[in-house]
Amino acid sequence: MPHTEIVPMNEEVAKFEALKNRVKIRTMKAEEFIENHGSGTLRKNKRVGFHWRSQYHDERIAYEFGWGFRVIPASRLTYNDPITEGDNHSVTEAGWHIERYLNMSVFPEDEFECKYIIVEFGDGKREEGIGILVRRTSAVWIPGGHIVYAIVAKFDPVRKVFLPAENPF
Repeated sequence: MPHTEIVPMNEEVAKFEALKNRVKIRTMKAEEFIENHGSGTLRKNKRVGFHWRSQYHDERIAYEFGWGFRVIPASRLTYNDPITEGDNHSVTEAGWHIERYLNMSVFPEDEFECKYIIVEFGDGKREEGIGILVRRTSAVWIPGGHIVYAIVAKFDPVRKVFLPAENPF
């Protein structure tokens, strides 16, 4: 099952002064990230003994990759190539958002793919649409066997239409 592969950070980027804050955030340990960038709920609940890893991963993925990104066990996600549709505003906008995201990536080792994504959640719910898969990254804190993704234009299988595209970043 494909998952988000963890690779070393590009050495040139790691040394580039203008990106020192981005590199610092990417390489922070969980405790430092939670203290400096985590929500108040996450900080408090970790402190009082809640199981906190799931919320930490959700918040860290959103902070690092964008609010529209999620992480899930790879076995819960399937994908295929998306099909373009003329005169479909949502599909057009999804392509625009995805192209912009790919072109704005800071870390050269990060590899993304545009895919039609189907996610099956543990509670039986399902989500699908055109989105982005994170195939490779230097974000070492992503759990093994998981995949990072964003659905940019959700598909409504009942009405058989794409919903308005949303910028994942």
